[in-house]
Amino acid sequence: DPPAGKAPMARDMTQGNITKHLLLYAGPLIIGDLFQQLYHTVDSVVVGQFRGKEALAAIGAAGPVMNILIFMIAGISMGASILMAEYYGAKKYEDLKEEMATSIGAGLLLTLVLSLLFYAGSGLFIRLTQTPEEISHMAAGYLRIISAGLIFTFFYNILAAALRAIGDSRTSLCVLILTTIINVVLDIIFVRNLDLGVYGAAWATVIAQAVSSLALILYIYIKVPVLRLKPSEIHINLKLLKKTADYSSVSALQQTMLYLGRLLVQSGVNTLGVDAVAAFNAASIIDSYVLAPGSSLASSVTTFSAQNRGGGKYDRIPRGFGITMAIAVIYTVFVTLIILFAGRPLFGIFLKPWEQNAIALGLSYIRPMACFYFMAGMTHTFQGYFRGIGRLKFTLIGTLIQIPVRVILTYGLISRLELKSVAVGTVLGWACMIVFDIYAYRKYGRNFNQI
Repeated sequence: DPPAGKAPMARDMTQGNITKHLLLYAGPLIIGDLFQQLYHTVDSVVVGQFRGKEALAAIGAAGPVMNILIFMIAGISMGASILMAEYYGAKKYEDLKEEMATSIGAGLLLTLVLSLLFYAGSGLFIRLTQTPEEISHMAAGYLRIISAGLIFTFFYNILAAALRAIGDSRTSLCVLILTTIINVVLDIIFVRNLDLGVYGAAWATVIAQAVSSLALILYIYIKVPVLRLKPSEIHINLKLLKKTADYSSVSALQQTMLYLGRLLVQSGVNTLGVDAVAAFNAASIIDSYVLAPGSSLASSVTTFSAQNRGGGKYDRIPRGFGITMAIAVIYTVFVTLIILFAGRPLFGIFLKPWEQNAIALGLSYIRPMACFYFMAGMTHTFQGYFRGIGRLKFTLIGTLIQIPVRVILTYGLISRLELKSVAVGTVLGWACMIVFDIYAYRKYGRNFNQI
């Protein structure tokens, strides 16, 4: 048997029922994404309930800056994962292992640089977002601690990406469940019992990430020979690095641009005061839960397309795209109804009953947004598909179209519409992105170049 055949949860998507592959692969990813959201949610809930809306707003203000860091790393891992999935589909197991060694070596160096940069500049970055003065020191301290633990975030992301490339989406789920429980327990101990506030929430997150990365290292070493690397085997293959950089740089830039746009939007929201910042933080968390399954479905179609592209099974790729699009749209219509009818109780999770102004602001954003969630499902599916067939520049162009529309409309309307301006900008940004995605799909979406 090939080495990859010994991986107990690997999935070869180049043969068999397409819908079954997509759903069985996406299912653990969806649950995993929801647990991933719990990291930030638990921080916000515990801090908001025990330390008040100022502490909740501080985490909200630090969130977009923190997300730029995290999603730069996620983008690097995503690009490497596409190549690894193609090598797995083509049964090139030695190339798969070489790609993993190069990705870890180069990614580790970049992560260390980012960690030092954001640790030293946390105060500056928070000030640039126009964070209210009364919460800026808490936001900067939270960001500083998260930056110090960035290496654990990198190891978790790159190892989870490698496992997903060989069709294993369940192991990272099991690890996430374990570390989310650890995060919840530590949040309560650090924030409520030890009274460490937002800093305790940050330390809880870093420790949980450290456990998750260690757990994946041990699992791969014991159970997945094709991905097993000794420290001495981690190196940088310059030829392969260039190919990886072509994929990863576009993914990282696309993810960074997306969250830079969100940072600029957050900066506009910060000018509205603490109530608006707290409301937008809570609304953003609700958004993230709603949109996470769409992101997971996109990851599913990415791996499915990349494996079949590597294996030369080109006829299966558009069929997988169509099935994923249908599932994404049906799901988003369903959750729209939930948000419209249960918006106020959802905000009550984060904000106290007497903080009615903040709750009203949050509802003014989330209700119009909910009616257009199906557009987010469409953009996620297009992006996942383009990544899987190696057309990563289309994901970047789509983001470059969406973000300016979102930011310009938010700033242009925020003085009159407050948080509703963010909803208007986001929805019209999605619409412009979908127009481009349809054009790109019709012109280039069936041109598959093998690795």
